Amino acid sequence: MDKHYSQLTLKERKEIEAGLDRGDSFRGIASLIGRQPSTVSREVRENRHLRAYKARRSACRGRNWCKRVGVCAECVREGAYCAGCDARDCRDECPAYADQVACDVLVGAPWVCNGCRKNRYGCNRPNRYVYDAEVAQKASDERRSDSRKGIDMPREKAEVALAHIKDGLSRGLSPYEISVLYEDVVGVHRSTIYRWVDAGYGGLTNLELERKVGFKPRDRKAPRKPTPHSPKRSHGEFEKLPGERKGARTELDSVVGRAVDAQAVLTLYNLPCHVQLALLVRAHDCGSVKRAIADVRSVMPGRMFERWMRTALTDNGDEFADEDGIGELLGERAEGGELKVRLYYCDPRQSQQKGGCEKNHTEVRQLLEKGMFAFDELVPADMAVLMSHVNSNPRESLGGKSPIQMLRFVYGDGDAGALLDALGIREVPRDELTLRPEILDVERARRGEPPLTRLR
Repeated sequence: MDKHYSQLTLKERKEIEAGLDRGDSFRGIASLIGRQPSTVSREVRENRHLRAYKARRSACRGRNWCKRVGVCAECVREGAYCAGCDARDCRDECPAYADQVACDVLVGAPWVCNGCRKNRYGCNRPNRYVYDAEVAQKASDERRSDSRKGIDMPREKAEVALAHIKDGLSRGLSPYEISVLYEDVVGVHRSTIYRWVDAGYGGLTNLELERKVGFKPRDRKAPRKPTPHSPKRSHGEFEKLPGERKGARTELDSVVGRAVDAQAVLTLYNLPCHVQLALLVRAHDCGSVKRAIADVRSVMPGRMFERWMRTALTDNGDEFADEDGIGELLGERAEGGELKVRLYYCDPRQSQQKGGCEKNHTEVRQLLEKGMFAFDELVPADMAVLMSHVNSNPRESLGGKSPIQMLRFVYGDGDAGALLDALGIREVPRDELTLRPEILDVERARRGEPPLTRLR
């Protein structure tokens, strides 16, 4: 039989067990399951196991046919055969005692007690081996698992790969980002990196995987009253848009610091290229948000801004309350007496409706950890550093490309370059890419500015 999978299956092992219980030969079992007799023989020898055995006191070789009585001077079972006595040890009392010898069934084929009529009763020999399909399958799985443990590459190459993984994790890169950026050096899939970290190879620990360990629990505040908006801007109306318009949307949101901080960060996440702009606003209010949007509009080429803001989706925060004012900045205009709406709002408490922006905030928070910095100390240059590193890491959803690379592809080098230069964003080389708060202080030191104050 032509088999593409060489390992015996549990079903085949159960057929072997049943054949042994019937007393079939290896050749007969092999023909039944379509295997070679040597395969069955090797399977039984490798995966037989020792049955639990409690030796009787009368463990004499001849106990099954011995008729002796009264061997002991004071018999506790007067008149009974001594071979059936469990009260005393024959070896100390009987001159005819003879040690057990190995069973002939176990020193040759079939090497197990399956099919023996004395398997369960009437046999007092030690070392009784049996073949059980479930036990054999478990033993086989454990051997295969053990054979795949460790690192399947030369020692020198493995040491270099582990060093790059450890360095990448220390800079806040995820296993996926490391596997893409250092494919030529590491050369393994992200799942392999996760296994190596979990196994502790090269001193790696799960504590270095920030998302796996988990973030610090946040204080839960009472929900804010949702900003009222007109029905034409509801999420229900957004869902009625053609798929092309919904897929080309930009999601708006805010990242805030402490309650005492005046400044906040406005984020604009462009879904087609996964670029997230982070703009510092002087106050967490609608006026500051509109000024930030106007600033972005002034540095974007006209055609690019029109495509970028063709459809915008935001939440119900107070900073987005002026729907008509923000809509006008986004380029809304009346055609044929009807306003061509561009700005839409999510339903209250439904942040998953703009999940791309929310997910990307986890990377923003890797640099601006909650409660670590006073947002009032931040300057626009810090936002440029944040946007450069957050948008330079490869994304699996982009086929390993970074958002900056995708931005150039979608909008062209000319328009994309103008936007990046205006906001001070650069594509960070892989060896400099860092998603840790320390990078903000490193870049501030290069600019001759003092480090940010650490609040914890």
